[in-house]
Amino acid sequence: MAVKPVSRENLSSQLYNSLRAALMEGQFSPGQRLTISAVAEEYGTSITPVREAIFRLVSERALEVRAATSVQVPRLSPADLREIVRIRIELEGLAAYRVGEIATDEQLAELERINADFIKAAAVDSAEAARINRAFHFAILRFAGMPIVEGICENMWVLMGPFLRIFHERIPVRQLTGDDHKHYNILAALKRHDAEAAKRAMQEDVAWSEALVQMLEREEAEAADAAPPAKPARR
Repeated sequence: MAVKPVSRENLSSQLYNSLRAALMEGQFSPGQRLTISAVAEEYGTSITPVREAIFRLVSERALEVRAATSVQVPRLSPADLREIVRIRIELEGLAAYRVGEIATDEQLAELERINADFIKAAAVDSAEAARINRAFHFAILRFAGMPIVEGICENMWVLMGPFLRIFHERIPVRQLTGDDHKHYNILAALKRHDAEAAKRAMQEDVAWSEALVQMLEREEAEAADAAPPAKPARR
């Protein structure tokens, strides 16, 4: 993760916001361990504000405590991921519907620019693609002018961001860069100011991450089948 300079003012909040954005953008992997000392060194600050920021994220379930001086990015279960996907389907669909009603030419141009950057990144850099994909979705949330919906979706992205990074790493590049990518359907509906079609296209895009959930379920089943049988307890 690139080092980001932090001013002395309100360090804890700045660190919290920076780490939260890194989680949303997939800069951390599920199960990745973070030490308080390493984060403090990376940001060039003392341990105290880092500890405060990290434990604020722990309270939001965005990180898990593993030891006194370290935390871990959660490995969410398929059931947890499905719940998050369902929440996103409903709320991001609602935001897309609203943008379909009120989008300006300037907003549509910005969305097209972000999507063009996403398609370029998806061909060569999964981490950058994950970051720009988040920018596309949050531009729509911002344009909808629904701050409560945006806040709830942000919480969902904090939890799911590390898994969306895996999604961009594993989905074939041709599916991410092709002319039939689901972002194009969203853009086409927004240009027509077809709110219902925009909602439906967004919901289909979010539901695509169900492929990752199914992938994780298969891997869990394969790991369970490959595990040696438990030894019987001694009497």
